[in-house]
Amino acid sequence: MAEINYQELLGEPDMPNLMRREIDKLAINGENPTWVGSKMILGNDAKVSLGRLVLPGESKLDELLRAEEKEKKKKNLYTKMVDGDGEVWELDFNYWPSLKRYVFKREWAKVLKKFGVEKGWIVQIWCFRSKQNKPCFGVNVSHPLN
Repeated sequence: MAEINYQELLGEPDMPNLMRREIDKLAINGENPTWVGSKMILGNDAKVSLGRLVLPGESKLDELLRAEEKEKKKKNLYTKMVDGDGEVWELDFNYWPSLKRYVFKREWAKVLKKFGVEKGWIVQIWCFRSKQNKPCFGVNVSHPLN
C-alpha cells in the first residue's frame, strides 16, 4: 500500500499547547519548531512488541540534521521527544538504510501504551533544537476522528 502524503492533505496542524510550553522550556531561545510531517500509523508501528515508529519518507529531517548527526544516525542518536501532553521521553533516533527511513525506538512502546495508539491513528511531528543544540522532537498522536 502506498504511503499517503498527509502534509499535502492536511497541512501543518496547530501544535498542542502543553507540547508547545514544554518545547519552549527545552528549546534554544526564540527557536520555533520546524514542521516535519504527518503519518498514519501502520500495523507494525502500532505493535508494542516492536517498539518503533518508522517516520514518513517525505520528511525534511535530512535538511534539519547537521553533518555529524547524519553520521551518528547510522548507529543511534539519543534524543528527547515531547508528546501532546507535554511529557518528555528519551528516544533512540536512527536511520534504516534498507527502508531509507528514520526510526524512533526505545520508549516508543511506552508512548503507544500511554495513548492506546492503534493502526489508523495519525502522528504529527515537529523538530527543534534543545539548549544543548541537539535535535529533539514534538510528536502528537491522535485518533483520526478527533
